[in-house]
Amino acid sequence: MTAYTKFYCIISLVMLMTGCNPKSTPNLNVLFIIVDDLRPELGCYGSTIVKSPHIDKLAHESLVFDRAYCQAPICSPSRMSFLSGLRPNETTIHDNNTPLRQTIADIITLPQHFKNHGYQARAFGKVFHQGIGDSLSWDFYDDGPKHRSVYQLYENTEINDVKDGSKRGRPYEAAEVADDYYTDGIILNRALDALDSFDTDRPFFLAIGFLKPHLPFLAPKKYWDLYDNPRANYSRYDEPPIGAPHFAMNNAGELRNYYGVPEEGQIPEALGDTLFHGYMACISYMDAQIGKLLAKLEELHIKENTVIVLVGDHGYKLGDFNDWCKDTHYEFDTRVPLIIHHPHMTSGRTSSLVELVDLYPTLTDATSLPDPEQKMSGKSLMQIFENNSLSVKSAAYSQRPRGILMGFSIRTDRFRLVKWVHQSDYSTVDFIELYDYHEDPVESLNVADSASYLSVREAMLQQLKAEIGV
Repeated sequence: MTAYTKFYCIISLVMLMTGCNPKSTPNLNVLFIIVDDLRPELGCYGSTIVKSPHIDKLAHESLVFDRAYCQAPICSPSRMSFLSGLRPNETTIHDNNTPLRQTIADIITLPQHFKNHGYQARAFGKVFHQGIGDSLSWDFYDDGPKHRSVYQLYENTEINDVKDGSKRGRPYEAAEVADDYYTDGIILNRALDALDSFDTDRPFFLAIGFLKPHLPFLAPKKYWDLYDNPRANYSRYDEPPIGAPHFAMNNAGELRNYYGVPEEGQIPEALGDTLFHGYMACISYMDAQIGKLLAKLEELHIKENTVIVLVGDHGYKLGDFNDWCKDTHYEFDTRVPLIIHHPHMTSGRTSSLVELVDLYPTLTDATSLPDPEQKMSGKSLMQIFENNSLSVKSAAYSQRPRGILMGFSIRTDRFRLVKWVHQSDYSTVDFIELYDYHEDPVESLNVADSASYLSVREAMLQQLKAEIGV
């Protein structure tokens, strides 16, 4: 029990002693916003390029976590982790196709726990990965339009609708249409309708999964027009880390599936400029939907009784390391934005290391619900609201396979170590990477075999073994 929960217990006791019924105090609602492929490229995280005024305003009223990390740098394994409260080595889900209950049949998910305690639990958009949503978690779940790309221009729909296994449409589009012609605007409208229809006598857990800035970069033209060659102002480190194994990168991943993108080799610079522009436009488009969502809370006078979480499921590379997309263990792919607004707590920011697996216990703590009777691998972050310099853990962990290998990463205050082992035998180590952020903030040099770092390497390997068992 944290100090925060103890505080509410004391308040409840005082109310009972004075003849008041603590149950007459309404439970806090939860608005859980998950943004696909969003790295901390926001004004509130120091970006001077992107325009994200609505998220920045929310951040000003919230606790901003500067060093939050996902447990898997890819969509479904990350979401299955923080929605279950377990790490990927515990869910054993490493792809985008495996339902959670196929590996843990009796798991009580985060929204299911709230539902079991009387909350109205609804979800719109990409919360669980599309196509493998969990019906036991919700009273109602709508994972978005069935034709999820929702290209608007014929030049793209013509390509995308071909069913012969060829490429998708182009990886970007800027049609002159209203917001709700594209998927996130549709998701937003359905979520607004849900807010209007909730039973006001019961609290709600509303999860909304926005798809942008995930590929393809589709946004109304007005959001593209906010920028003029934004990549010209972006400083990137073009080369992969010296001494890193070749398989550590992902070779532009899913980007290769789109029309006009070369199947191998470098992404042409002009195409890269357009893709970067599209990513920024999609952030601004998504930000506008969040602005409408927050305005609805104000209109209904429920913001003052609602815990709001905004989180990216993993990071993203925009030509960094001469690579694109996610799916590596490096900072670009594992560090995420995490913003938590609690109506009864002060705002600010913290540099404490935290993980997305911490969200489950944090939200039960924030709403004074009991913890579920099952293992949770994270820790409540509510103490950090009381002291933003407090550290609740010494490291963050991630996991991701690559072929026959499995990579495990441990990120401490100063270092990142990646241990690559054989999936068939975790005792067989293939490669070790080690990066020193004090000396090398851009992860340009693997120092794992440097004599001056051998003691650091050994200590981090022991810490990884103690926490993850590898």
